[in-house]
Amino acid sequence: MTHNEYAALVHMPKFHPFNVLGYTTIERTLIALEKTGVGVACLITTEETAMQALLAKNVKGIDIHFFSPSEIEAAKKQAVERNPKAVFTFQQPLVVDVSILQDMVKMTDANPNVSTANGEVILLQLVDFQLDGRKSPVTSLPTDHRNCHPVRSKEELASVKKRMIKNLTKPTDGFVSKYLNRPFSTLLSRVLAYTPVTPNHVTTVNGIFGFFACYFMYEGGYWNWLIAGAIIHISSVVDGVDGELARLKFMHSKFGQSLDTFLDYSTALAALVCLTIGVQRVGWPDFYFQAGVASGVFAALAIASLTIYVIRRGADGAFSNIGYSFKGKTTVFAKVIGLLGVFTKRELYNLIFFLFGVFGVMPWTLVYVAIMAFMVMLFAIQANFNLPKK
Repeated sequence: MTHNEYAALVHMPKFHPFNVLGYTTIERTLIALEKTGVGVACLITTEETAMQALLAKNVKGIDIHFFSPSEIEAAKKQAVERNPKAVFTFQQPLVVDVSILQDMVKMTDANPNVSTANGEVILLQLVDFQLDGRKSPVTSLPTDHRNCHPVRSKEELASVKKRMIKNLTKPTDGFVSKYLNRPFSTLLSRVLAYTPVTPNHVTTVNGIFGFFACYFMYEGGYWNWLIAGAIIHISSVVDGVDGELARLKFMHSKFGQSLDTFLDYSTALAALVCLTIGVQRVGWPDFYFQAGVASGVFAALAIASLTIYVIRRGADGAFSNIGYSFKGKTTVFAKVIGLLGVFTKRELYNLIFFLFGVFGVMPWTLVYVAIMAFMVMLFAIQANFNLPKK
C-alpha cells in the first residue's frame, strides 16, 4: 500500500484532551489513518488553533487541513482533490486499531463501501463519497475485540485503555508468556507509553542487560548461576515490552524487529558459551561440557537455518511462519513434535534457566538446550529443503 492512496474526513464536535497511553484520541485517529495509507485528512473543528499546536508534535506523516462545521462541502472537495481510491469518514475521533482500517481497505476490493459495525468509520469509494454513499450499499465490518471507540469521559478512557492492554497479548503467546510474563511487561509498557522511550531503546537496553548474565554464567557456582538465571528470566519478561510499546506508539519497524532478533539470539548463544566454560571451571563432569559444546553448535546451526529460511521466504518470512513439515498434520508423530515444540519457546526456555538455577542444577540446561536445538535444527533444515524455489 502506497502513501496518499486514501483521504479522510474527520468530524470533531468537541476536543476531549484525555491522554490515551501517550496520545490524545485525535492523535491516535490521525496516526492510524497515516499508517493505513491516508495522505490527506480534513478535520472539521471549531478549535483549529489548539489542534494545530497539539498535532504538530506527533502527527508528521499526513497533510492536515482544518475546516469549520459550516465548511463541510469545502472539506469534502479538499479530501477528493488528490483523487484517492476512497475516503474514510470518521463521525468523531476514535482510538482505532490500524488492523480495522486495513481490513476495511481490503474489503473495498469486493465491497465498494464499508462501515464498521458501530458506524463510527465509513470507507467510501471516491464517487460514492461525493454522492454521500447513495450509489452503492454499505457493507458492515465487525470489529470483534479490537478498539474502535471514542474517549469522551473518564469511564470510556478506562475501558479503552483496558482493551488496548488486553490486546497486546499475541495469539502465538505460550502459557508462560501469557500468564506470567505479559502481566509484568504490559505494566511496564503502560508506564513507558507516556515517556519519550522508544521500542528500540528498550530492545537495546534489555539486550545489554542480558549480556550481564554471561559474566555470572562464566563464574559458576550456585549463587552466580542463580543470578544469571534471574537476569535471563527478567530479560525475557522485558523482551515483550518493545513489541508492546511499538503497537501502542505506532512504531513498528523492520530494523527494530531485526535488532530484537539479533540481540535475543546473540545473548542466548553467549550465555551458552559462558555456561559451558563455567561448568568446566567449577569442576562439573566432562559430560556437561560436552553437552554445552553440542548445545552451542546445534543452536548456532538452528539459528542459521531459520535465518536462511526467512531470507528465502522474503516478505512473508518470519520465525513464527516457518513451514515445519509437521505443521497442520494429525499424526501421532506430528502431535508429539508439536508438544515438544512448546519447550523451544523462548519464554519457557528462559524460565527453565531460572528454575534450574534455583534448584542448583544449572548445567542440566546445557543438556536440555542441546536436545531442543538439535530438534529445531533438523526441522529447520528440512523446511529449507521443502521451500519451493522462486
